[in-house]
Amino acid sequence: MVNARYATCEVLYDGKEVGLSDKLEDLSYTDNSSGVSDEVALTFSGRDADWLKTDFYPEKEHDLDVTIWLHNWKNDGDLLRYHCGKFTLDDLTYSGSPRQCVIRGVSVPAAQSFQTDPISKTWKKVTLKQIAQEVVGKYGMSELYYWGTESVIETVEQSMQTDSAFLYDICEKQGMFLKIYKNSLVIFDKAIYESRGITAKYTESDFDGNWEWNSTLNGTYTGATISYMGPKPEKRKKGVKQQVIETTVGEGPRLLHINEKADNIGEAQRIAKAKINTENEKAVAISFSAMGDPNVVATCNIELYGMGRCDGKYFVNKATHQVSGSSGYTMNVSGYRIFDRL
Repeated sequence: MVNARYATCEVLYDGKEVGLSDKLEDLSYTDNSSGVSDEVALTFSGRDADWLKTDFYPEKEHDLDVTIWLHNWKNDGDLLRYHCGKFTLDDLTYSGSPRQCVIRGVSVPAAQSFQTDPISKTWKKVTLKQIAQEVVGKYGMSELYYWGTESVIETVEQSMQTDSAFLYDICEKQGMFLKIYKNSLVIFDKAIYESRGITAKYTESDFDGNWEWNSTLNGTYTGATISYMGPKPEKRKKGVKQQVIETTVGEGPRLLHINEKADNIGEAQRIAKAKINTENEKAVAISFSAMGDPNVVATCNIELYGMGRCDGKYFVNKATHQVSGSSGYTMNVSGYRIFDRL
């Protein structure tokens, strides 16, 4: 007799089992590739919410550690572990009727000043990796994972920005992408990730009926022209004005015009290419719902086949994994078809 596949969840509060796991009704974990923190939402309903009044009081700024266990998932007797990650509990909602409680967590050190305190600082002759290393040390994170080139930035201003916003901003301008975990930072070049192999393959029969494919020309570009201010003239050269320098990457017919601060032509071109590549990610996009797969995560590559013009290799930007008593383990996936970057 073949055992049925099913999923269970393990939720630790400050590293301990306090009864959350057995009473959980629904779990939703959203895994983002860059720019937005990962999130988890835990739902408790009906009589299983009674413990919130009498036995245990979850509090904001405490730690959640969430794992999905998959039983008999691919083969009878299998036990697969999908560790969603560690989160800071940042939101509690009680509602009724029927009685319900939703606990939410984010994958950033929310209890610290990472996302709240604006800071002004000038950085000179520094690499993105060096900036990230300082942030990791500042907030007591354990690791920095960095995949990409290390170009020297002559000058960069952190002007009344939180460390979180500043790091996202400088990564974007340098053509890099940032994923923030509770205890670590990951900075990567998508081109490196896009060149990796395929994690999973899908055809239309694998979808649960909800899917969408879109190809658009609007907001995509074949090149860019970027204008930036040249070096300031020496004071002794009176009457000589600071020049506006213009450079182009790629070529027509669809050029994006950019005005940005840059210290030299190399940095200006990096900024322009990064902007073009980000905009062109929307050129061909896919989204679908399917049976859950712990191997499908944000930043992995998947393949569509047997679907004609939809076929191809796609980078996963977002994967939401859901465990529910009514529908089991499912996921929603969205991404873009991998293209030749500038």
